[in-house]
Amino acid sequence: MLNEREIYEIFFEKVFKTTFYILKNEELAKDATHDTFIKVFKNLGKINKPSSLNAWITTIATRTAIDIYNKNKRQSAYMFEEENYVLNSDDSNYQKDELENYLANLPPEHKQVLILKYMDDLTEKEIAKLLSIKLGTVKSRIFRAKQKIFEQYQTGGEGRSDE
Repeated sequence: MLNEREIYEIFFEKVFKTTFYILKNEELAKDATHDTFIKVFKNLGKINKPSSLNAWITTIATRTAIDIYNKNKRQSAYMFEEENYVLNSDDSNYQKDELENYLANLPPEHKQVLILKYMDDLTEKEIAKLLSIKLGTVKSRIFRAKQKIFEQYQTGGEGRSDE
């Protein structure tokens, strides 16, 4: 099993990116990343399979980011506007930028299942177990997320799901 320093070094960038996708705010993502690692280190002894460490940490990161998002939801909307959403991507990679823009407009619960399914390659059943939700809920969230991305694509990316 890896020690805390190794876990931090290996997973820091992924945790930050995951929380940033959900929060769309660098400072909030830093807070969520910090909180995630505190939770990971406090509960490290509870993980049974080291092979599932990646998915476990990602789940903690997404849940932490969603909690912060919900806490800050009532605050000024400007914190979540796109001017605060800075991408470190190559301008020539238009499709990636476009997809990230579509993801930025999804509710956190939809982003969470897409990240776990397509970035962490988890099955819907594994996602349901990790998030302690029903399989049908996972499937409907994935379906709705894809549907919202498609709607945004059809309207030229203008559709905001959180309005």
